[in-house]
Amino acid sequence: MSTAGIVTAEIFEPSPKEPILVCGMPGSGFVGKLAVDHLIEAFRGRKFAEAYSADFPPNANVGEDGIVKQIRGEFYLCETGQRADLLVFTADAQPATTDGEYELSRWVLDCAKKHGVKLVFSLAAYITGTFTAEQRVFGAATSRELAARMNEDGVKLMKEGAISGMNGIVTGMAKLYGMEGACLLGETSGYLVDPAASEVVLDLLSRALKLKIDLASLRDKAREVKQVMGQIQRMTEQESGPRQNQTGQPGYIG
Repeated sequence: MSTAGIVTAEIFEPSPKEPILVCGMPGSGFVGKLAVDHLIEAFRGRKFAEAYSADFPPNANVGEDGIVKQIRGEFYLCETGQRADLLVFTADAQPATTDGEYELSRWVLDCAKKHGVKLVFSLAAYITGTFTAEQRVFGAATSRELAARMNEDGVKLMKEGAISGMNGIVTGMAKLYGMEGACLLGETSGYLVDPAASEVVLDLLSRALKLKIDLASLRDKAREVKQVMGQIQRMTEQESGPRQNQTGQPGYIG
């Protein structure tokens, strides 16, 4: 089927149990993308739908096997064997236009509503421009009740700012579809792909959803990257200090 600038393909009709939508798109640090890719791997997710947008960047990706793959969005069913299943959406890239971001977000939420989703989480990055030993998880929600529950789980609630891209749009628009929405943002420098930030985000997600998620392989990746980050930190400390904008606020959130 197709809708305006999107062509979609359904691979099979999923039958999830008490499904929760989890969305993670590529962005700075790849925090959300790494997190949802780990969920797909950990729960052996099965792809049930694809989306091709005319607003994706105008190129195709080439894999290690030399095969060309058109940029696409992918929806996975992750059967957890626990209290709820996950419908996980991710993509190779975010649409390059505002219209494209909204159109793809609407399709994602339409699919979620069709399959009975009542709760939406997007996973993203909170860019600080500095390295920290203990990375925090920031968050925001569409209701005071959900925000309070997240805060009790250890999420530091955002008091200002904006969440850019589809990670913000999907969360904000969830309420228009009769669903609750929340965004979890892992604190990261923004200099490197940061699996450690993805790990703390998934740890908070597991608490919020009361689901067990095996984080062992992601933790190993985080350990490797932290060694590199430590080397970069020592180099930056010898220079002029952390990079911030004039207000001292994060330069990018999303």
